[in-house]
Amino acid sequence: MTTYLVRRILQAIPLLLVISLVLFAILQLLPEKPWDLLLRNPRMTAADRARLLAYYGFNQPFFVQYLTYMRNLLHFDLGFSYFSHQSTVSLIGERLPNTALLMGTSYIFTLLIAIPIGIVAAVKQYSKLDNLLTTGAFIGISLPQFWFGLMLIILLSVLPYEHLGFRIFPTDGMWDSGHEGNLAHLNLGDPLNLAWHLVLPGLVLAVQSIAQYSRFVRSSMLDVLNQDFIRTARAKGLSPIRVVVGHGFRNSLLPLITLMGLDVPQLFAGALITEQVFTWPGMGRLFWESAGKGDYQVLLGIMIILAVMVVLGNLIADLAYGWADPRIQYR
Repeated sequence: MTTYLVRRILQAIPLLLVISLVLFAILQLLPEKPWDLLLRNPRMTAADRARLLAYYGFNQPFFVQYLTYMRNLLHFDLGFSYFSHQSTVSLIGERLPNTALLMGTSYIFTLLIAIPIGIVAAVKQYSKLDNLLTTGAFIGISLPQFWFGLMLIILLSVLPYEHLGFRIFPTDGMWDSGHEGNLAHLNLGDPLNLAWHLVLPGLVLAVQSIAQYSRFVRSSMLDVLNQDFIRTARAKGLSPIRVVVGHGFRNSLLPLITLMGLDVPQLFAGALITEQVFTWPGMGRLFWESAGKGDYQVLLGIMIILAVMVVLGNLIADLAYGWADPRIQYR
């Protein structure tokens, strides 16, 4: 296991280097250069602009700039924001826990809802219930997240407030207006306030994953439930729940684990939309703000962190195979 883990980490290093090079090149090829924001001051002379470019190394060849960036990256320095003049690490560090909390909540919603639906649909194959769940899954896959989020806001916030004078769920943010709570220092009432704000964005972010996961669980369960060892377990007199959950579901986990490992970029892409709809102060909203301002250093830092998350997600999924199926050997 240790040898396999070290080998996978060593294989990930050149992959991340290639990804960082491509991302760095794309930002350099954009019509508006990353340093244009610094040079927009009309009072700057040509000499001032030349000194500024030389100070930050923007007058260097492309590969020299890239190597300088990678050398700083090894020291956990992702540059600084040209707009707010804060370090990229501090900006992302403020928003990353918020996005991680939202993605974790959506994962909880996904697993708690999708796995039972998939198991029931497999056990009741071709029944009316199976057809109903299948139709619901197709609808969930087809729902645009921004539209679904707006509909939930209207149905559970706007209309109840207009007719009843209160909101079932809040429409934006992580906390009530004027609430100063944060993830580092939570007061007694803060977790409930935070959970109240998490419900709608977490559900919107999870809706497509719930539909996909339920279909994967159903398909995997159908393959397993027709195998000989399931018939043997039933012949031994085991309870239906133990046969389906203890034997069937455990042996159908591999496709689900693969999907969970690959779902990290999809969840983050969904967070770009969901955080914008609900004004959730996470990395997705920071990405939109930085893109609108041309703050390319922050954009590059976010995308590199996302690439690391994808690689780690795949690595964790590979390691989880051994837990799900002891027959898998790591050599």
